[in-house]
Amino acid sequence: MSHDLRDPRARLRTWFAAGLDPDSQRQRKGRIGGCLYLGGAVYGGLIVWQTPDPPVSQIVFAVAVAVLALVLMALPWRRFPDSLLIWPVLPSAFFTTVGAGSSDMLGHYQAIYLLALGYAGLVLRPGQTAQVAGVSLVLLAGVAGFGLQRDGLVEITGTILFAALIGEFIAAALATQHRQRIRLEHLHAGVRPLLSAQTEAEAARLVSELALELLAADGVVTLVADRPGSTSVPALTARGGAGLRAPATGDGALDSALHSSLGEVLRSRRSLFVGNPEPWASVLLLPVEAADQLAGVLVIAWTKPVTQLDPFDSQVLELLSLQAGPVLMRVRQVEELDRAATTDPLTGIGNRRAFEQALADLADDAVLVLFDLNDFKVVNDTRGHPAGDRVLQAFAAALSAAAGRSDRACRIGGDEFAVIARGGRRAAQAMVDRLGAGWTRPEGVGFSAGFAGRRPGESPEDLGARADQALYATKQLHRERVRVEQR
Repeated sequence: MSHDLRDPRARLRTWFAAGLDPDSQRQRKGRIGGCLYLGGAVYGGLIVWQTPDPPVSQIVFAVAVAVLALVLMALPWRRFPDSLLIWPVLPSAFFTTVGAGSSDMLGHYQAIYLLALGYAGLVLRPGQTAQVAGVSLVLLAGVAGFGLQRDGLVEITGTILFAALIGEFIAAALATQHRQRIRLEHLHAGVRPLLSAQTEAEAARLVSELALELLAADGVVTLVADRPGSTSVPALTARGGAGLRAPATGDGALDSALHSSLGEVLRSRRSLFVGNPEPWASVLLLPVEAADQLAGVLVIAWTKPVTQLDPFDSQVLELLSLQAGPVLMRVRQVEELDRAATTDPLTGIGNRRAFEQALADLADDAVLVLFDLNDFKVVNDTRGHPAGDRVLQAFAAALSAAAGRSDRACRIGGDEFAVIARGGRRAAQAMVDRLGAGWTRPEGVGFSAGFAGRRPGESPEDLGARADQALYATKQLHRERVRVEQR
């Protein structure tokens, strides 16, 4: 909406207008302070005009306030820190109390205290208005002690205290409003990356970090339901935490003091405060739902006692829960679909697709180990496919046990398996030796293995061809040992 700047009212609105950024807000507050001083100068001038033979000090007071008003309106408040906003207020305490009190006319200027301390509450932090009032009372005691101000001391003191109280109410309300706005901005900013989370662990971590910041908590952990949407009470796993120490043990199990309370939350689907679960003073258990289905539970902990949240914090937490629930459900479903697409349904290890994905992202020290079960076809032909399936399952289990934690074990064909490991040929040999020691030859089936370590700049295709050659050489010799590829 545009304004015609030839219109005086439009120009006045433009002059007082301020954006939401702190610099613009500070500029507006400084200009308002100048206008209030100008009003005080006019008020003082009226008193001087109506006073027969006014004291020179009153004339000087009115002129000084008018000059100060012009200075305040002209200052570039955008360039100053917020802490300097107290300076338009402090001179008012001096000019009003000393200027008018020196002529025993302070009773006529009590409205200035209401104006100045009300403005102080508008622009200063809670507590600073009381400081300005304290300065005014000290100055009042000084002029009264020197006998300059004798009349109406009780009324003037009451006016100062009342104005300070009003100013503090204003400051507290504005501080609360500012804090709420900041929290909503943080929530809005935090939801963006949360909505883009690709994994359950990432989503749980982002939810925990956001709850920690919004509620000024000391520790948060997001428990994710193992069977999201189940009508029964699901098992929960700690998937992401934030703070001094997430209120869960390293394996994801909750501290024992929270177990019974957690069960109550899962049954009632209502939040619950728990007092003094060591080492915390207070813990809030908050169910996170999506479409009336339980997605998880937020465990929010404080080191100081907290028995309830204020209404605004409760609303913020509800908004966070409304965003977190669908995200946790979505990433869990995506991960389950991805696991189903990359998992061999018979053996439970990676399938051909998982193998190709791992092969496309090889490390420099990667080693590819290929396995083939000897005489497996005979077992299928003579004892049936159920017996063959049991052999495949047993070999997958033994292979997973022999492989390292970071290795990727896959079934890439009927009786063909592969492991992509790291650490070079020595690590591969050690893994094959462990497999050989643990393999009990069910149905009389043995295995052959061959491996190849990746050469600098070697493509996955060339690495696979060399490992396949090593495996073929081993089978040709009818040995259940690894034949290292020729260099």
